[in-house]
Order: sequence, then structure tokens, then C-alpha cells
Amino acid sequence: MNNMQQSLKPVLTNSLPPGEYRERLTDLFFEKFRSKFDTKRLLDLAVVRYDENFSDQEIKGLLEFYQTPLGRKVVTVLPKLSGELQQDGRQMGQQLGRESMVEVLSEHPDIAQELREASRRAAQPNP
Repeated sequence: MNNMQQSLKPVLTNSLPPGEYRERLTDLFFEKFRSKFDTKRLLDLAVVRYDENFSDQEIKGLLEFYQTPLGRKVVTVLPKLSGELQQDGRQMGQQLGRESMVEVLSEHPDIAQELREASRRAAQPNP
């Protein structure tokens, strides 16, 4: 939940028109969202998914594994690791996106010019 909020908060904030209200609105939104989040319902959904993907014997093997020192470590480290990998992937994607856009615009000056003109038109106030 914390990882989701951390990754979605900037997206939600930036999707709103500028103003001092945005930070408060996004904080209140996540507060409301957390109050509605039902852990039992999520666990019920997880049971269905585990049942679809694992046999009873495999579930028993997982339970045994999670009782080992390595299994307990996996439970504590994996959520943090997954969040870090998502963040790394997002940063890599952003960097590659910037590089790709710069290269495309430098290889196609006609498109770069159209983009500049469109940006200029969008920045002009409507009469």
C-alpha cells in the first residue's frame, strides 16, 4: 500500500490543475482510499489466485519454506525489493523515454518544428 501511494501520489498530484489545494486533496484522497481498503477482501482474492496457480501440495511446500530462515527473509525483503525494482524500472523508462524523444526530434527536424509550433499555440491565451 505504501509503495502504491508513493508511486501514484505524484501522478495524481500532477494530473490536477496547479494550485495550493493539490497536496491537501491528494493526502485526503489517500486517507479516504486507505479507510475503504479491505484487507480481508484482498486476502480472499489472493486465496482464489493461489488456488488457481498452486496445488495443495505446492501450498504446503510454500508454507514449509516460509517457516525457514530464508523463507522469513523473503517475506520481509521481497516487498521492499519489488518496490525498489519498480522504481528502478520507472527511472530507467523515463531516462530511455527522454533519450528516445531527443533522438527522434533531432532525426526529424520537421516534427520538432511542428512540436514547437503546437506548444506555442497551446501557450497562447484563447480569445
